[in-house]
Amino acid sequence: MTFKRLFLFVEGDDDERFFRAVALPLLSRGYGDVQFVQFSRLKREKIRGFLRSVAAMQADYVFVRDLDRHPCATAARDRVLEVFPQVDPARLQIVKTEIESWYCAGIAEDHPWGSLDIARRSDTSTVTKEEFDTAVARKGGLRLPAILALLESFDRDLAARRNESFHRFLRRFVSS
Repeated sequence: MTFKRLFLFVEGDDDERFFRAVALPLLSRGYGDVQFVQFSRLKREKIRGFLRSVAAMQADYVFVRDLDRHPCATAARDRVLEVFPQVDPARLQIVKTEIESWYCAGIAEDHPWGSLDIARRSDTSTVTKEEFDTAVARKGGLRLPAILALLESFDRDLAARRNESFHRFLRRFVSS
């Protein structure tokens, strides 16, 4: 088998935590090395240089960005392609709405956090960071311990049913 590398361009710490816990075990089956690049901490030219280096070494990459305030995934995608024209649209994943929506998608009913109203939604795509933080605080929890607890028992199959952009990520980038 040929040694293959994958670079995951993610926005920040919460995104990297999610992908390390949920996606890395699946992605590691097809790649000898998976590297994370937190692009929100880098200047645009540095990111462009990273993308050129990845292309030069013929490695794979996935560029993951939140929808945030864009009206739709197409607008968010177009903005990424405008700022980083080196990004291959086939290697770009938009998270609807923010990574917290993916965290919530994998909370089973029997999980201690399963009683959160945002965790009981049949579609978690619109959950924002602020909604997540408010729900965790209402339950008397702190953000980081809550995130770590959710990742320990994350239900990937449930999440794929409850969040279309997570389902799309699995379908596009993770071999079963």
